[in-house]
Amino acid sequence: MRKILIKEIERQKDLMNLKEQLAAPGLLNVINLQKYFSSPDKVKPTTDTTKKGSFEDTVNKIIDKIEGGYYHPKKHKSGKMGDSGETMMGIDRKHGGDINTSAWGVEFWNTIDRAGASRPDNKGGWAWNHKGGSLEPKLKSLVMKMIKDKYQTYSSRYLDPEAKKIVDSHPGLMFHFVYAVWNGPGWFKRFAEKINQQVKRGVKDPKKLYKDALNNRITSGNSLIAQSGNKIDDILGTNMV
Repeated sequence: MRKILIKEIERQKDLMNLKEQLAAPGLLNVINLQKYFSSPDKVKPTTDTTKKGSFEDTVNKIIDKIEGGYYHPKKHKSGKMGDSGETMMGIDRKHGGDINTSAWGVEFWNTIDRAGASRPDNKGGWAWNHKGGSLEPKLKSLVMKMIKDKYQTYSSRYLDPEAKKIVDSHPGLMFHFVYAVWNGPGWFKRFAEKINQQVKRGVKDPKKLYKDALNNRITSGNSLIAQSGNKIDDILGTNMV
């Protein structure tokens, strides 16, 4: 039983492709952008006026309805969080790879550290699922920039041009692949290969591709990924699965 469990853990690590995340070079120079991020007003806060179905709207929905707020394994240990490290809005400090070392990632965690989030809850630290208080808009904005950067990288790398055009034009498919950035490059690649194959076979109806994408999550063999298929369907109110 233990051998089977170890084998499954290794398989999931391969899908998350953590080695790729850790080895991939940062796209931005932290030092060059240090001055840019030193002033809080340089980071535009998210607002409720964002266009429905836009990239920012999608990221905000994923944070608000799926990923949630703060978690620290030493303060809030939970079996549901598995081996997760300190996590905020779905960005894992332990397993996030080079997303954490980008200029936005560095400012993200520096902001959290300056707020004393990891202190005990009774000494001003952040409670489980705390959204950041007055820092929430800034933190969301930084997450949006991190995720958008990776989405552009992964979608250009793994999606064929025609498939990418369809994905970028459909809110449901966009949501599916934006959330795949959180899932990791291994999952993004796996989902991309599925839709590339369908488009090559002549399946180009976005609704059909979206329904199949949700089912690919549900039948993924990973409990968390499987649950996300139904969650996406519920959040968007599409009633596809």
